[in-house]
Amino acid sequence: MDKTPGSEIGSIKKIGGNMLITRETDYAIRALRSLSGGEKKTLAQICKEEVVPQQFGYKILKKLAKAEYVSIKRGKDGGYIIADDFNKRTLYDLTKVMENPMDISPCVVPDYICEAHTSDDFPCLVNQKLSAIQMLIEGELKAVNLLSLFKPPETLQEG
Repeated sequence: MDKTPGSEIGSIKKIGGNMLITRETDYAIRALRSLSGGEKKTLAQICKEEVVPQQFGYKILKKLAKAEYVSIKRGKDGGYIIADDFNKRTLYDLTKVMENPMDISPCVVPDYICEAHTSDDFPCLVNQKLSAIQMLIEGELKAVNLLSLFKPPETLQEG
């Protein structure tokens, strides 16, 4: 896979390098958006509506079912339906289900041993800055409940 800036990935033009929210999480958001109205839908309906390749859709919906975001009804009249209150789940929760871990650098992982920082006499400024950025990103992701991604603000009820 070509990772150069501006390279084509399927029908999506990739602008930069790695992304914090991966394609898998993006597809999960789309699948949940498709189901956010509360009606049962088949894999084919979800994938067509949200432009998600079916082979990825199946894998993603399986992960979402395991994490109890959706329920699977099997059989002739089978399909997928929302299993949880999106108002209680955040974008952070979803990214952890889909991408665990999602650290911006190995440097911010607890117990990481940095080969470049060999002295305990002073704190590593790189680690301090990256850790602060990591906390800000996590805070922003935790502030977005999934329902707010799918419903206009005026339709959301305070809870």
